[in-house]
Amino acid sequence: MADIRLSIIIPFYNVEQYIAQCLDSVYRQDIPEDEYEVICVNDASPDHSRDIVLEYQKRHPNLILVEHEANKKLGAARNTGRKIARGKYIWNVDSDDMIVPNCLKTIVTLCDEKQLDVLEFGRFRFWDGKCEEMLNVRPTEKVMSGLDYLERLDGNDMSMICVVWRRVMRRAFLDENQIYSPEINMGEDVPFSFKVLMSAKRLMSIPDRFYLYRVNPDSLTGRQWMPKPQTLYEKCFVDSRLIFDVATEVPQEYAKVRRAYTEAARYTLNQYVAYLPKMTEEEQKDFRRLCRHNVFPNRFVRQLLSRKRYINYLLWMFGIKTFPE
Repeated sequence: MADIRLSIIIPFYNVEQYIAQCLDSVYRQDIPEDEYEVICVNDASPDHSRDIVLEYQKRHPNLILVEHEANKKLGAARNTGRKIARGKYIWNVDSDDMIVPNCLKTIVTLCDEKQLDVLEFGRFRFWDGKCEEMLNVRPTEKVMSGLDYLERLDGNDMSMICVVWRRVMRRAFLDENQIYSPEINMGEDVPFSFKVLMSAKRLMSIPDRFYLYRVNPDSLTGRQWMPKPQTLYEKCFVDSRLIFDVATEVPQEYAKVRRAYTEAARYTLNQYVAYLPKMTEEEQKDFRRLCRHNVFPNRFVRQLLSRKRYINYLLWMFGIKTFPE
């Protein structure tokens, strides 16, 4: 049996209209199927996505189906796939997206030849039957550390490195640094990606576009998000704390990276002010209770909010002020 060079992890939930296209793309490739594995994680999908995956499994012995009894969200599903992965490298692919044909040989060969922890690449945007190039993060001419790579980026670039699917990572590197996806409702990509990039010792970014990102109006990022209190709390406070924690790990000599990570945490935290008006009065009360209940874990907030906003936040949290301006 050939060594498994790559594990492609595909969590899925409610994507019966897209999952076949995703799987077709991972099988239009230029390395033998016994050299890579496709791990599909059923996150308790209520539609017919599982049936479609089972049909592909009949034709492709390298497809592994893993079942969640209850919906655990994307981060947890990625971790489930990661824990059983056998490949030297890991690629997280979203189930409503695709990868370009015949790209796997280039990816694994380059990773092997350059002994990479992380390979970054570009992507296309796929929507309304059309495919168009998206702006790409600046490629590197040589192997460098992740921190040196991050130092080269500007603010706009930072927003493009947050997604997990635009890179392939060495599995042993992830294990050595104990990097797993946060198991939260939304935003798990950012702290995961930030941790991966700052930890990599050998990284390259190439101009090739290997990923096709689908603009899906039914996805969380594609539709207008109407949050529930717990979801909003996790998105703004838990996710921002995870990002802030990664920022504090950045060495002092990489001040630009540290500032960029901290600004990402600040931006994530401040989103609650924009979303609260979308909630009912009762939901706002529930959200306030969550904040009060987590006063100790939320002490990091003081370091991210301006003095005025922090005071307003405290007054709002304890019911003295009606809304945190």
